[in-house]
Amino acid sequence: MKLSRLLVRPSVLTGAGNDVWHFLRNGAGGLKAGHPLSLATARLLGQEATPRRGSVAPGVDLLDLGADVSEPGVILCLAEEEAAGPRGRATWVVWGLSRPSVNLSVGPLLGRLSSEILTENSDVELETAIYKIFSDNKITTNVKVEQVMTPLGYRIYPETPITEIQNLMLRRRVSAVPVVGASHELLGVVTIGGVLPHILPGRDSGSAAGGDIPLARQIMTRSVLCVSEDESLVVASRSMIARGVPMLPVVRDGELIGFLERLPVMRAFAEAIVTGSS
Repeated sequence: MKLSRLLVRPSVLTGAGNDVWHFLRNGAGGLKAGHPLSLATARLLGQEATPRRGSVAPGVDLLDLGADVSEPGVILCLAEEEAAGPRGRATWVVWGLSRPSVNLSVGPLLGRLSSEILTENSDVELETAIYKIFSDNKITTNVKVEQVMTPLGYRIYPETPITEIQNLMLRRRVSAVPVVGASHELLGVVTIGGVLPHILPGRDSGSAAGGDIPLARQIMTRSVLCVSEDESLVVASRSMIARGVPMLPVVRDGELIGFLERLPVMRAFAEAIVTGSS
């Protein structure tokens, strides 16, 4: 989606001071009651809630009014006081966007664009400058698995012995490794739970058939939940939680291309935007 589609006119508001939330909840410069920004503000006030605040660049803040509004929008609020440049201090107000979208796409982009906007020659009409810049930029409002996944960097094969699997897990600090075929098609997954019984002290590490060292094909789990790279991150994360698995293999046309792991998912949903208290 082009960012210009999210801009809601008037796309620039100006008020005294730098407390944008105070500015919004007291009328936002005379916006009509049916304006999307007014509706988003009224929703939070009705819930006695306050918006998320963050900083996306020096002199540039972000106020996230939440995703519980059907129509997304973006507006730039400029403070008349405490100017940080020719345009003043900037606060981007966003609403109707999911938190991962704000963290992974909108916030960083607004931070990069703000320096150009705030230093623009003051005789240029600001809304025109914003639309010109934003028309060349796209954002993702629905974050996909491919944006968060870890690309395929390690794998084992059906004939890989358990000793190599153990060393790989320790070296990579992972709790599960994928087993792939000759064409990188996913055959199964070996987890710590499958390895540990064979390496406990005092236990015969060999298999029942002749005392040979167990191979990946003998201890792997064959029924594995996979996820497509185009899957919504929210949907895939719910599947991961429901199954209680540490990672989900990511496939493209049956070929393993990476993993969706818990820590990157947590980072994506966390407060990636730097807050004043962090």
